[in-house]
Amino acid sequence: MPLSLGINVVLGYFVFFWSLWFSGISYGFEKDRAILAATLDYPPYEYLEDGQPKGIAVEIIREAVKRTGVNEVVFEFFPWKRAVFLVESGQNDILFNAGKNQARQQWGYYVDSTLILQKYVLFKKRNKDIEVNPDFSNVKDKSIAVRLGYLYGSGPFRHALDEEKFSYVILSNSTRQSVDLLLGDRVDFFVGDYLPVMHYIKENALYDRIDIVKESVGSSDNLVVLTWPTYILFSNKKVSLKYVQEVEAVMNEMKA
Repeated sequence: MPLSLGINVVLGYFVFFWSLWFSGISYGFEKDRAILAATLDYPPYEYLEDGQPKGIAVEIIREAVKRTGVNEVVFEFFPWKRAVFLVESGQNDILFNAGKNQARQQWGYYVDSTLILQKYVLFKKRNKDIEVNPDFSNVKDKSIAVRLGYLYGSGPFRHALDEEKFSYVILSNSTRQSVDLLLGDRVDFFVGDYLPVMHYIKENALYDRIDIVKESVGSSDNLVVLTWPTYILFSNKKVSLKYVQEVEAVMNEMKA
């Protein structure tokens, strides 16, 4: 066999076996294993009911992943900071209902298709008249509860927190704790995502005790302090960018 032909044969075998090896790891995991997803208990987006994961975000993720050829997602629920740590450290594959920031992009790949569009408002006691300016210039005598570990974007509300415009801020671990702080007169209001908080108010028959701060006195429109898209975030220690892009394509297809 001529030397040049022999080299070509060897190179051909090398390329063939390299392509097989690469295709086997290109997704960063075997598609026949379950994906581990971590988040917080946050109905109606994600929650456990009789031991089974339920909710809007759960169903979207389950369907998207299924369309990529992965048959099982194991949903695990933790306090938010614990959920973030588990994915950042590579112990879980997915963090979901996650806001986007630069720090998380150091250890994860976002699916660049909005999972949930959250709308944050201020909840107050129904028997209190409270007016808040959109730039938060009149809240120096008002106290607020905010959720521990939440980002709250980069707009006026985030600036009000950073510039310490409120009289004081209490960190809350849950909607329940925020409600307890409000009803116990520990804070004047708390910030919350409209749907989950209204779900909690309905489940606990609190309509007659809690109201939402309006845009102005006499207005029926809620003062929306932040609109916040959330995403699916994969650990780059567990899953490759190629698979994340496949999930993104499926998510966009589902919205079409």
